[in-house]
Formats: sequence, C-alpha cells, structure tokens
Amino acid sequence: MTFEGLFRLDGKVEGEIFRSGTLIMSETAFIKGKVELDALILNGMVEGEVNAKERVEIHSKGKLYGTVFTPTLVIQDGGILEGNCKMGSRSEDESDLERMGKTVSKNSDS
Repeated sequence: MTFEGLFRLDGKVEGEIFRSGTLIMSETAFIKGKVELDALILNGMVEGEVNAKERVEIHSKGKLYGTVFTPTLVIQDGGILEGNCKMGSRSEDESDLERMGKTVSKNSDS
C-alpha cells in the first residue's frame, strides 16, 4: 500500500506500506508487516518493522510488537512497545556499520 501526505487507517493491512507522509492508526487499525514512512501515530496495533524518518508516537491504546527505527519515539502512559528500538534512521545505522568496517579494514592491514 502506498500513500502521500496524511492518511488515516481504520482497518487491517497485511503486507508492506511505503510512503512519505504521516500515518494515523485508529484503535481498530492493525498492520502486520513492514512500514516505512515519515511519521506514525499509533492508537491501534502493529506487528512487524517500522522505519519512520521523523517520529513514532505510541498513544495510550497503541501497541507495537517488533522493531522500530526512528530518531524520535514517544510512548504515552498505557502504550506498549515490545521488541527492539534503534534511535536514528536505518540508513544512519548502515552508514555507521560501513564506517566501522573501513576502520577495522585499515587496522587489520597494519
């Protein structure tokens, strides 16, 4: 599924969601799969991987089971995050790994 701008989800999606913009999930919304977007406002449930370029907000009824990559994470009282969280974007993590690999390679030559 793809969208641009602001999008509200009230139903169920199984698969992948890729797009720029903000996804607002209602209490009845459910996603199982991979989500890549600018921002996620979660009142429903996500099972899978979330990569948000700007922020993830898990509101009091929101539940996220899986892995989150985002520079800003807000969890309100009652919100649930069960899984892993990496602060920063996935591309930053990959760049860090590349730099570390180059450092190790240079050190191993000596």
